[in-house]
Amino acid sequence: MRLPATIVAAAAALLLAAAQPSQPAMTAGDLAQLCTGTDHVSVNACRIYILGVIQGIAVGIHMAAAKSPAARPCVPAGISAEALEATLKRKLATLAPDSEQRDAAGFIGAALAAGFPCEGGRR
Repeated sequence: MRLPATIVAAAAALLLAAAQPSQPAMTAGDLAQLCTGTDHVSVNACRIYILGVIQGIAVGIHMAAAKSPAARPCVPAGISAEALEATLKRKLATLAPDSEQRDAAGFIGAALAAGFPCEGGRR
């Protein structure tokens, strides 16, 4: 699925604007406001957010079931969104053409596990 950059940028801007240090990045109220919007940006951002959460749950379950700690990421607390984005963009830059149809959520999970491997007993 290819999405216009404006849709992705609008969703990212909404998430960043909604984030407070003591609040979740996206509240249920934020999601309700987004999902009741009728403009194409709101409709697509709502769908993308819901799909991302569903895929995230599936990847999390898969990683939790993995026997190897190397299959799970240990992302440091307090890491910036920019650092996470940079890690993922480095991995995307090396994406082989035959991997372009790979599940995006699984790709992100594997990229985070490679970029932020668990060391020792850390999970």
